[in-house]
Amino acid sequence: MIQHQILEEKVKAVLAKAGLPIASTYDASLSVGAFLEVADDEKLPPEVFLKWRVHSTLHAHFRSVQHDRLEGDPLVMEMVNAEQAMNVAIASILKFSGFNVRMARGERVGEMVISEP
Repeated sequence: MIQHQILEEKVKAVLAKAGLPIASTYDASLSVGAFLEVADDEKLPPEVFLKWRVHSTLHAHFRSVQHDRLEGDPLVMEMVNAEQAMNVAIASILKFSGFNVRMARGERVGEMVISEP
């Protein structure tokens, strides 16, 4: 478990050094920025999930839109665009710093999986 926490802190330090905010709470309505979560504290080598959290107003709007109207909603598209742009930027920063970065699949699609080489 300690290796997982060390990896999480290393990733946070790199992102903070780049000037990016780190989401400090589990609740998406209370914090924005890079949210990190240990993938599985039993698995070695350690991995962390990273999800970019947009401002709570966009997140709340996304949750309020009916499923069949998501695709055409301008604020939802703004949220998706912001998340995609930040994923590209964060992946670039972390790869430059020596981390392995890949996109998650399944129920965690849209998140990144970060590990050390």
